[in-house]
Amino acid sequence: MLSDAARALRETFSAPFRRVMWLSLGVTLLVLVLFGAGLQWALAALPEFGIGWLDTIVAIAARFLAIIVLIPLVHPVVSLVAGLFLESVAARVEETAYPSDPPGRDQPFWQSLIVAIRFTVVLIAVNLLVLPFYLIPVVNIFLFWAVNGYLLGREYFELVALRHLAPAAATALRRRHRSRVMAAGVLVALFATVPVLNLFAPLFGAVFMVHTYKKVAVPEGFA
Repeated sequence: MLSDAARALRETFSAPFRRVMWLSLGVTLLVLVLFGAGLQWALAALPEFGIGWLDTIVAIAARFLAIIVLIPLVHPVVSLVAGLFLESVAARVEETAYPSDPPGRDQPFWQSLIVAIRFTVVLIAVNLLVLPFYLIPVVNIFLFWAVNGYLLGREYFELVALRHLAPAAATALRRRHRSRVMAAGVLVALFATVPVLNLFAPLFGAVFMVHTYKKVAVPEGFA
């Protein structure tokens, strides 16, 4: 598995994927800037109490909470944008690394968009649910790896598997290899905790999961 992760890391930044990488990064930064601007506007619209020290405390507390909320949302935003490109990334990996295998089936754009939005909503909801625990030192980082490792492993594995299997078969395959898929997802979550590199985590995850799928796939077809 670690050799597959190292291979995926090299491929993520290789020439065939650079166009997708930079396009995904540019759109991601634009979305984050717009989100940050909206957040600043919301903070500026907070009512004032007319009491200097109280207004100062409220302003500081609001900005602190905004940062605490924004940090867990960075990865879902990256995942949403990258989700629009993951299909082409998976197809390129299959074409270059496994040319003798039957090619996968590309999903329609709107279906990929719906899947990306659904996954982003789940990712945001779960991370907001455990947000209070993210304030606990040491616990927060392990919790982030565990929660997001499960979610990322599940989503990316099924995204790749659905190129070759019917939905029921893809889910069944993931469940049979849940430990390996979870471990692969944790590696992607680890990647996502590294500043700057976290912007490329979804692309790394897609490449990595193609290799993971190929290691556990059984001769099943579309249903």
